[in-house]
Amino acid sequence: MRVVKQWIFSRWACSSIVVCVMTSVGAWWPWAAHGAYAMKVTITAPKGSTGEKPAAKYPVATKTIPCDGPGFDAITMTATYDATNASKVVDRDVYLMLYSPEGIGGDSAKYLVMSKQNIGSSFLLLKRPGLADLSSSEVFIPRSENLSTAGAFTETLLGSAISVQGAEAGVWQLVGIVADKARISFDNPATWDAWDVATVILRKPWKGSGATQLCD
Repeated sequence: MRVVKQWIFSRWACSSIVVCVMTSVGAWWPWAAHGAYAMKVTITAPKGSTGEKPAAKYPVATKTIPCDGPGFDAITMTATYDATNASKVVDRDVYLMLYSPEGIGGDSAKYLVMSKQNIGSSFLLLKRPGLADLSSSEVFIPRSENLSTAGAFTETLLGSAISVQGAEAGVWQLVGIVADKARISFDNPATWDAWDVATVILRKPWKGSGATQLCD
């Protein structure tokens, strides 16, 4: 009986120590201070567009816009994000960008960063050549004007439907990140509090050349 009591006491003591340690370090353990940070991005094809119901020969795991028929080629991009902590205070920044591994246009920029000045303004698309050219100051929207204090905020980007007629073929990715601009590193996901990626293929998995280089 004495051995059993000692075992019970030892288990209780260990549990108490663990709880105390977790409580005392919670201020700097990232997961202990976690609030409602969330990011979800999606790319869909509008009703009536060529990508709404592509033929069976096209990929099913990745959204694909065929770019090979008489119909209209278009996509819809949506971001749902929450940049608030457990007290529903916005204390993180929201970043959104388009990424093309092969480069965009003749200057071979790989990133199109979406950046707003305030809640009422349209956002700019800023071309950035590479990872080292991304800036923490180029946020999608300033945290002081972020509406996610009421919960996750959903925004349809660039209007309800975006024409991709004439866009370069290949793989495109919409990337969304929730992070603190004071400590974010775009090369280190450990500094991101929440993130998501949505991928779309225009015509084929690479840019290629000649007549099939664009989505027409």
